Amino acid sequence: MNWKWKAFLQLALSAAPGGEHANYFFQKHVTRTLPISEAGFADQVHYAQEHIDAISRHYQGPITQATFYEFGAGWDLIIPLALYAFGVEKQILADVRSLLRPSLTNDAIEKFQTVASCKLSRKPERRLSDATPAQLKTFYGIEYLAPVDPKQTGLESSSIDCITSTSTLEHIPQSELKLVLEECYRLLRAGGVMSFVIDYGDHYSYFDPGISAYNYLKYSDTAWAFFNSVLHYQNRLRHPDYLDLLKSAGFEIVAEQRYGDSLANRKIIEALGIQERFDRYSVDDLVVGSALIVSRKPETVTGLD
Repeated sequence: MNWKWKAFLQLALSAAPGGEHANYFFQKHVTRTLPISEAGFADQVHYAQEHIDAISRHYQGPITQATFYEFGAGWDLIIPLALYAFGVEKQILADVRSLLRPSLTNDAIEKFQTVASCKLSRKPERRLSDATPAQLKTFYGIEYLAPVDPKQTGLESSSIDCITSTSTLEHIPQSELKLVLEECYRLLRAGGVMSFVIDYGDHYSYFDPGISAYNYLKYSDTAWAFFNSVLHYQNRLRHPDYLDLLKSAGFEIVAEQRYGDSLANRKIIEALGIQERFDRYSVDDLVVGSALIVSRKPETVTGLD
Protein backbone atom coordinates (compact mmCIF):
# COMPACT_ATOMS: atom_id res chain seq x y z
CA MET A 1 0.00 0.00 0.00
CA ASN A 2 1.27 3.49 -0.86
CA TRP A 3 2.13 5.24 2.38
CA LYS A 4 0.13 8.38 1.58
CA TRP A 5 -3.03 6.36 1.05
CA LYS A 6 -2.34 4.62 4.35
CA ALA A 7 -1.92 8.01 6.04
CA PHE A 8 -5.14 9.43 4.61
CA LEU A 9 -7.04 6.29 5.60
CA GLN A 10 -5.82 6.54 9.17
CA LEU A 11 -6.69 10.24 9.27
CA ALA A 12 -10.21 9.31 8.21
CA LEU A 13 -10.42 6.51 10.79
CA SER A 14 -9.13 8.79 13.55
CA ALA A 15 -11.92 11.29 12.79
CA ALA A 16 -14.64 8.65 12.83
CA PRO A 17 -16.48 7.45 15.97
CA GLY A 18 -14.88 4.24 17.16
CA GLY A 19 -11.82 4.86 14.98
CA GLU A 20 -9.59 2.63 17.11
CA HIS A 21 -11.92 -0.33 16.61
CA ALA A 22 -12.13 0.37 12.88
CA ASN A 23 -8.33 0.52 12.69
CA TYR A 24 -8.10 -2.86 14.42
CA PHE A 25 -10.65 -4.35 12.00
CA PHE A 26 -8.75 -2.92 9.02
CA GLN A 27 -5.40 -4.36 10.16
CA LYS A 28 -6.88 -7.74 11.02
CA HIS A 29 -9.16 -8.30 8.03
CA VAL A 30 -7.88 -6.04 5.21
CA THR A 31 -4.10 -5.62 5.47
CA ARG A 32 -3.87 -8.83 7.56
CA THR A 33 -1.03 -7.43 9.68
CA LEU A 34 -2.76 -8.87 12.76
CA PRO A 35 -2.09 -11.26 14.38
CA ILE A 36 1.60 -10.46 14.29
CA SER A 37 3.83 -12.52 12.01
CA GLU A 38 6.30 -15.09 13.31
CA ALA A 39 9.16 -12.72 12.43
CA GLY A 40 7.50 -9.81 14.17
CA PHE A 41 6.83 -11.97 17.22
CA ALA A 42 10.50 -13.00 17.35
CA ASP A 43 11.51 -9.33 17.20
CA GLN A 44 9.27 -8.52 20.17
CA VAL A 45 10.72 -11.36 22.25
CA HIS A 46 14.19 -10.10 21.34
CA TYR A 47 13.29 -6.61 22.59
CA ALA A 48 12.04 -8.10 25.85
CA GLN A 49 15.32 -9.95 26.24
CA GLU A 50 17.20 -6.68 25.62
CA HIS A 51 15.16 -5.07 28.40
CA ILE A 52 15.91 -7.92 30.80
CA ASP A 53 19.62 -7.99 29.96
CA ALA A 54 19.94 -4.21 30.34
CA ILE A 55 17.97 -4.03 33.58
CA SER A 56 19.86 -7.00 35.05
CA ARG A 57 23.14 -5.16 34.51
CA HIS A 58 22.02 -1.96 36.23
CA TYR A 59 19.29 -2.84 38.74
CA GLN A 60 20.59 -3.66 42.21
CA GLY A 61 18.21 -6.44 43.08
CA PRO A 62 16.73 -9.72 41.82
CA ILE A 63 14.44 -9.35 38.80
CA THR A 64 12.07 -11.94 40.29
CA GLN A 65 11.30 -9.62 43.22
CA ALA A 66 10.98 -6.40 41.21
CA THR A 67 7.74 -4.66 40.27
CA PHE A 68 7.73 -3.75 36.57
CA TYR A 69 5.67 -1.04 34.89
CA GLU A 70 5.05 -0.60 31.18
CA PHE A 71 2.99 2.07 29.43
CA GLY A 72 1.67 1.52 25.93
CA ALA A 73 1.29 -2.25 26.23
CA GLY A 74 -0.81 -2.54 23.06
CA TRP A 75 -3.07 -5.24 21.68
CA ASP A 76 -1.27 -8.56 22.15
CA LEU A 77 0.94 -8.09 25.26
CA ILE A 78 3.89 -9.93 23.72
CA ILE A 79 6.48 -7.90 25.63
CA PRO A 80 4.85 -8.38 29.08
CA LEU A 81 4.32 -12.09 28.40
CA ALA A 82 7.97 -12.35 27.35
CA LEU A 83 9.08 -10.57 30.53
CA TYR A 84 7.04 -13.13 32.47
CA ALA A 85 8.82 -15.87 30.49
CA PHE A 86 12.16 -14.35 31.51
CA GLY A 87 11.20 -14.54 35.19
CA VAL A 88 9.36 -11.30 36.04
CA GLU A 89 6.67 -12.03 38.65
CA LYS A 90 4.81 -8.72 38.96
CA GLN A 91 3.91 -6.23 36.22
CA ILE A 92 1.60 -3.23 35.97
CA LEU A 93 0.55 -2.26 32.45
CA ALA A 94 -1.12 1.02 31.52
CA ASP A 95 -2.77 2.02 28.25
CA VAL A 96 -4.37 5.33 27.43
CA ARG A 97 -7.17 3.33 25.78
CA SER A 98 -8.31 -0.22 26.40
CA LEU A 99 -6.56 -1.90 23.47
CA LEU A 100 -6.15 -5.42 24.81
CA ARG A 101 -7.54 -8.11 22.48
CA PRO A 102 -7.79 -11.61 24.04
CA SER A 103 -7.62 -13.29 20.62
CA LEU A 104 -4.29 -11.59 19.85
CA THR A 105 -2.94 -12.33 23.33
CA ASN A 106 -3.90 -15.98 22.92
CA ASP A 107 -2.19 -16.03 19.52
CA ALA A 108 0.96 -14.74 21.23
CA ILE A 109 0.66 -17.41 23.95
CA GLU A 110 0.50 -20.07 21.24
CA LYS A 111 3.56 -18.64 19.49
CA PHE A 112 5.55 -18.85 22.72
CA GLN A 113 5.31 -22.64 22.56
CA THR A 114 7.68 -22.67 19.57
CA VAL A 115 10.19 -20.11 20.87
CA ALA A 116 13.65 -21.55 21.37
CA SER A 117 15.61 -19.59 23.99
CA CYS A 118 17.77 -20.94 26.75
CA LYS A 119 17.09 -17.74 28.73
CA LEU A 120 13.36 -18.39 29.09
CA SER A 121 12.68 -19.67 32.59
CA ARG A 122 9.12 -20.69 31.59
CA LYS A 123 6.58 -20.23 28.83
CA PRO A 124 3.12 -18.71 29.13
CA GLU A 125 0.66 -21.49 28.35
CA ARG A 126 -2.74 -20.69 29.86
CA ARG A 127 -5.08 -19.02 27.38
CA LEU A 128 -7.38 -16.14 28.29
CA SER A 129 -11.16 -16.07 28.21
CA ASP A 130 -13.42 -13.01 28.44
CA ALA A 131 -12.31 -12.40 32.05
CA THR A 132 -9.03 -11.14 30.64
CA PRO A 133 -7.71 -8.63 33.26
CA ALA A 134 -8.39 -10.97 36.19
CA GLN A 135 -6.84 -13.95 34.41
CA LEU A 136 -3.77 -11.96 33.41
CA LYS A 137 -3.09 -11.23 37.06
CA THR A 138 -3.86 -14.77 38.21
CA PHE A 139 -1.92 -16.58 35.48
CA TYR A 140 0.96 -14.18 34.80
CA GLY A 141 1.17 -11.58 37.57
CA ILE A 142 0.14 -8.88 35.08
CA GLU A 143 -2.19 -6.10 36.21
CA TYR A 144 -3.71 -4.40 33.17
CA LEU A 145 -5.04 -0.85 33.70
CA ALA A 146 -6.94 1.05 31.00
CA PRO A 147 -7.85 3.71 30.29
CA VAL A 148 -4.98 5.31 32.23
CA ASP A 149 -3.24 8.58 31.47
CA PRO A 150 0.53 7.85 31.50
CA LYS A 151 1.10 11.48 32.51
CA GLN A 152 -0.94 10.99 35.68
CA THR A 153 -1.42 7.31 36.49
CA GLY A 154 -2.72 7.57 40.04
CA LEU A 155 -0.28 4.86 41.11
CA GLU A 156 1.63 5.24 44.37
CA SER A 157 4.89 7.21 44.33
CA SER A 158 8.09 5.15 44.52
CA SER A 159 6.13 1.92 44.01
CA ILE A 160 7.92 0.69 40.86
CA ASP A 161 11.36 -0.89 40.53
CA CYS A 162 11.74 -1.16 36.75
CA ILE A 163 10.04 0.52 33.78
CA THR A 164 10.04 -0.66 30.18
CA SER A 165 8.72 0.87 26.99
CA THR A 166 8.98 -0.61 23.52
CA SER A 167 8.35 1.46 20.37
CA THR A 168 5.95 3.72 22.26
CA LEU A 169 7.80 6.96 23.03
CA GLU A 170 7.99 7.95 19.36
CA HIS A 171 4.18 8.09 19.25
CA ILE A 172 3.85 10.64 22.09
CA PRO A 173 3.96 14.41 21.39
CA GLN A 174 7.03 16.09 22.86
CA SER A 175 5.04 18.29 25.26
CA GLU A 176 3.27 15.21 26.67
CA LEU A 177 6.42 13.10 26.68
CA LYS A 178 8.02 15.45 29.17
CA LEU A 179 5.11 14.87 31.56
CA VAL A 180 5.15 11.09 30.98
CA LEU A 181 8.82 10.94 31.97
CA GLU A 182 8.21 13.09 35.03
CA GLU A 183 5.48 10.63 36.04
CA CYS A 184 7.92 7.75 35.53
CA TYR A 185 10.35 9.55 37.82
CA ARG A 186 7.64 9.87 40.49
CA LEU A 187 6.69 6.21 40.24
CA LEU A 188 10.22 4.81 40.27
CA ARG A 189 11.98 3.98 43.51
CA ALA A 190 15.43 5.49 44.08
CA GLY A 191 17.90 3.31 42.20
CA GLY A 192 15.13 2.04 39.91
CA VAL A 193 15.94 1.43 36.25
CA MET A 194 14.16 2.21 32.98
CA SER A 195 14.82 0.48 29.64
CA PHE A 196 13.38 2.11 26.52
CA VAL A 197 13.45 0.82 22.95
CA ILE A 198 12.73 3.69 20.56
CA ASP A 199 12.11 3.41 16.83
CA TYR A 200 13.21 6.58 15.02
CA GLY A 201 12.14 5.42 11.56
CA ASP A 202 9.18 6.62 9.55
CA HIS A 203 6.68 3.87 10.40
CA TYR A 204 4.98 4.26 7.02
CA SER A 205 8.07 2.66 5.49
CA TYR A 206 6.92 -0.65 7.02
CA PHE A 207 3.87 -0.56 4.75
CA ASP A 208 5.45 0.96 1.64
CA PRO A 209 8.77 -0.46 0.40
CA GLY A 210 9.04 2.51 -1.95
CA ILE A 211 10.13 4.86 0.86
CA SER A 212 12.98 4.73 3.36
CA ALA A 213 12.84 4.91 7.14
CA TYR A 214 14.03 8.52 6.81
CA ASN A 215 11.16 9.59 4.53
CA TYR A 216 9.43 11.87 7.03
CA LEU A 217 12.54 14.00 7.48
CA LYS A 218 11.70 15.67 4.13
CA TYR A 219 8.61 17.41 5.50
CA SER A 220 8.00 20.59 7.45
CA ASP A 221 5.77 20.38 10.51
CA THR A 222 2.93 21.94 8.52
CA ALA A 223 3.24 19.46 5.66
CA TRP A 224 3.70 16.46 7.96
CA ALA A 225 0.51 17.32 9.84
CA PHE A 226 -1.46 16.16 6.77
CA PHE A 227 -0.10 12.64 7.27
CA ASN A 228 0.21 12.45 11.06
CA SER A 229 -3.03 10.93 12.37
CA VAL A 230 -3.85 10.33 16.02
CA LEU A 231 -3.92 6.58 15.30
CA HIS A 232 -0.41 6.63 13.83
CA TYR A 233 1.15 9.72 15.40
CA GLN A 234 4.92 10.09 15.05
CA ASN A 235 6.75 12.88 16.88
CA ARG A 236 9.91 12.73 14.67
CA LEU A 237 12.21 13.40 17.65
CA ARG A 238 15.80 12.24 17.27
CA HIS A 239 18.10 10.44 19.68
CA PRO A 240 19.59 13.55 21.41
CA ASP A 241 16.07 14.82 22.13
CA TYR A 242 15.25 11.74 24.20
CA LEU A 243 18.52 11.94 26.09
CA ASP A 244 17.78 15.59 26.93
CA LEU A 245 14.22 14.79 28.02
CA LEU A 246 15.38 11.98 30.30
CA LYS A 247 18.06 14.16 31.90
CA SER A 248 15.60 17.03 32.34
CA ALA A 249 13.24 14.66 34.17
CA GLY A 250 16.05 13.82 36.62
CA PHE A 251 17.32 10.49 35.26
CA GLU A 252 20.91 9.35 34.83
CA ILE A 253 21.72 7.77 31.46
CA VAL A 254 23.60 4.58 32.34
CA ALA A 255 23.75 2.89 28.91
CA GLU A 256 22.69 3.44 25.32
CA GLN A 257 22.94 1.44 22.14
CA ARG A 258 22.31 3.03 18.74
CA TYR A 259 21.34 1.03 15.65
CA GLY A 260 21.11 1.74 11.94
CA ASP A 261 24.29 3.65 11.20
CA SER A 262 25.66 2.46 7.87
CA LEU A 263 27.20 3.92 4.74
CA ALA A 264 24.06 3.00 2.78
CA ASN A 265 21.80 4.85 5.22
CA ARG A 266 24.07 7.88 5.24
CA LYS A 267 23.80 8.01 1.45
CA ILE A 268 20.00 7.85 1.71
CA ILE A 269 20.03 10.84 4.04
CA GLU A 270 22.42 12.80 1.80
CA ALA A 271 20.14 12.26 -1.19
CA LEU A 272 16.88 12.84 0.64
CA GLY A 273 16.67 16.61 0.91
CA ILE A 274 16.28 16.98 4.66
CA GLN A 275 13.80 19.65 5.71
CA GLU A 276 15.45 22.66 7.33
CA ARG A 277 13.79 22.06 10.73
CA PHE A 278 16.25 19.13 11.09
CA ASP A 279 19.33 21.20 10.24
CA ARG A 280 20.31 21.37 13.91
CA TYR A 281 21.01 17.64 13.93
CA SER A 282 24.22 16.08 12.69
CA VAL A 283 24.17 13.18 10.23
CA ASP A 284 25.33 11.04 13.16
CA ASP A 285 22.06 11.92 14.92
CA LEU A 286 19.80 11.61 11.88
CA VAL A 287 21.09 8.21 10.78
CA VAL A 288 20.15 6.47 14.05
CA GLY A 289 17.29 4.15 13.15
CA SER A 290 16.50 2.87 16.63
CA ALA A 291 18.04 2.79 20.08
CA LEU A 292 18.02 1.17 23.47
CA ILE A 293 18.36 3.74 26.27
CA VAL A 294 18.82 2.64 29.87
CA SER A 295 18.42 5.23 32.61
CA ARG A 296 18.24 5.20 36.38
CA LYS A 297 16.68 7.28 39.13
CA PRO A 298 19.55 8.39 41.37
CA GLU A 299 19.84 6.85 44.81
CA THR A 300 19.79 10.35 46.30
CA VAL A 301 16.93 12.25 44.73
CA THR A 302 15.67 15.79 44.97
CA GLY A 303 13.12 17.99 43.31
CA LEU A 304 10.62 15.90 41.37
CA ASP A 305 9.83 13.23 43.95
